[in-house]
Amino acid sequence: MCIPWKKHIAAALLLLVLPLLLIGCGGGGGGGATRIVSGIATKGPIVGGLVSVYRLALDGTRGGLLGSGVTGADGSYAVRIPAVTGPIVVTVTGQPGATYLSETTGLPRPFTAADSFSAVVDNANPGASVTVSPLTEAAFQKLPLILAQKPAPITTSVLQSAVVAANARVGVLFNVTDILAPPASNPAYVAALTVIDQMIVDSQAGGAVTDTTAVTTIINQAVADVTSPAYATFKQLFITAATEVLTAKPELTNLVNSLVQQISNPPAEPNYSDVTAPSVVTGLTATTYALDSTTSAVVLSWNPSTDNIAVAGYNIYRDGAKIGTSTTTSFTDAAVTSNVTYSYTVVAFDAAGNFAAASAPLSVKPNQASLNVTVSGTLSGDLLTQLDLAAPAAPTGLSAVATAITGTTSSVALSWTAATDNVGVTGYEVYRDGVKLATVASTSYTDPAVTSATTYSYTVKAFDAAGNRSAFSTALSVTPNRPSLGVTVSGQVNTGP
Repeated sequence: MCIPWKKHIAAALLLLVLPLLLIGCGGGGGGGATRIVSGIATKGPIVGGLVSVYRLALDGTRGGLLGSGVTGADGSYAVRIPAVTGPIVVTVTGQPGATYLSETTGLPRPFTAADSFSAVVDNANPGASVTVSPLTEAAFQKLPLILAQKPAPITTSVLQSAVVAANARVGVLFNVTDILAPPASNPAYVAALTVIDQMIVDSQAGGAVTDTTAVTTIINQAVADVTSPAYATFKQLFITAATEVLTAKPELTNLVNSLVQQISNPPAEPNYSDVTAPSVVTGLTATTYALDSTTSAVVLSWNPSTDNIAVAGYNIYRDGAKIGTSTTTSFTDAAVTSNVTYSYTVVAFDAAGNFAAASAPLSVKPNQASLNVTVSGTLSGDLLTQLDLAAPAAPTGLSAVATAITGTTSSVALSWTAATDNVGVTGYEVYRDGVKLATVASTSYTDPAVTSATTYSYTVKAFDAAGNRSAFSTALSVTPNRPSLGVTVSGQVNTGP
C-alpha cells in the first residue's frame, strides 16, 4: 500500500520543537525532603531514554529541572525530585543507545536525540504512575492552546485545570480514559499506540524519515484543531495505518474499529473559557471482596455530579493520593491490603478542567471476611470477630469392619474419633475413592453394598454450622473379606491363617 507521506514530512519538520536544552543533569537539588516520580515511557517500551522532570511553568512550558534518570529495560523509570507540589512535566528524550520496541514489527528501533515525548501532571503525586507516550506528548502540546483561552490571570489552579483538560481531550479523541495510566491495563490504549506505531513505520518506509518526529508533529497539529486541514491529513493517515493493523492483528478488530470511528467523528472542542466547576460528588459507597488471604478489592460507586455544560469524568483518591480516573460513576481499587482502613474521596471535573470540591471521605476497612459487604461509612466492627472462619480439626482414628452380604457383595462399617471445633462440629462427610457418599451427624457410617475382594479408599471430613470444612482424614484402605481386617462372615469372625 502506498502511503502519501512525503508531501506531509517537509511541513511537519518545519514545526518540530527544537531539541531540549537540559538545564542540568542528575537529581534536583541537595538536602531536604524528596519524593519519587515513576512510571513507564512507551511507544512500545522506551529503553535507555533520558528522563527529565521539570516544574510546569504558568505558560504551559517546562520550568526548572527537578531531577533526571534513565528508563529501564521495560521502559520504566523512577526519578527522585524535591518534595514539590503542583504541576510537573516528565520528558523522555532519545540518546545514543536508546531504543523503543515497535508494536508493528516486534523489533527495537533507535530512539534518537530528535525523539521526545512529554507528559504533564496537574499535581506531583508520589503515589501515581505517570505514563509518557505519544498521546501524553499531544496533551503537552495542546496545553498552551487551552491556557490561551482561560481568563486571566493564569494561576496555579487555572494551570492545573488546563492540564486536566488537555489530558482529557486527548483521551477522548483516542478512546483512552486516562492517558497517564499504564497502557498495559487498558486495551484501548494499546490499540491506539499500535496504530500510531504503524503510522511511524509507514513514514519511515521511504527512508526520508528515520525517527518518530513526522508522526508526532502531525498528531500534535491534529489535536490542536479537529476542524483544520491538518486534522484531515492526520485522519487519512491514521485510517490507512489502522487498516494495516486490522490485517496484521485481527485480535484488535473491535478496538481499532471503535478507534477509527472516534477519529473519523471527533467530538467538538470544549469551551475552555468555562470556569464553572461541577457539583460535589455525593452518595459515595463501597463494596469490598477478598482477592486472597491478604488482599481485597474495593468497588466504589457514587451519584452523578452535575455541571453547567457536562461532567467529563471523576478522579478517585485513596488516602489523599490519586489512584485513577473514571468516566462513569464507579471505580474498582483492584488490590489493597486487607484489615487496613483507607479513606476514599472522589472529585468531579469537566472538559474545561474545572474541579469540584472533594466528596465527603468514605472510610473502608476491607478484610478477608467482608465478602460482598456494602458500607456507607466506617465499618461498625471487625467482621472477623463476628464470623466463624475456623475449620474443625480433621477426623482421626478412622477404622472399618466389613461384613459379607452375598458371595460377591459386602458392607463396610466405618467409625472414627470425633473432631473438635472452636464452636462445635455439626457433621461429617464420608467419601469413597474421592466421591462423596453421605453426610452424617454421628461418628459412624455404613457403606451398605460394595464388591467383595475389591480395595476401596475411605476418607472423612468434618464441618461446622458456618460451613467451614476440615481437611480430609488420613485415608483408610479397605478390601472386604480380607481376614486381616476382622471380617465377619455368617456370624463368625474369621481372623485369618
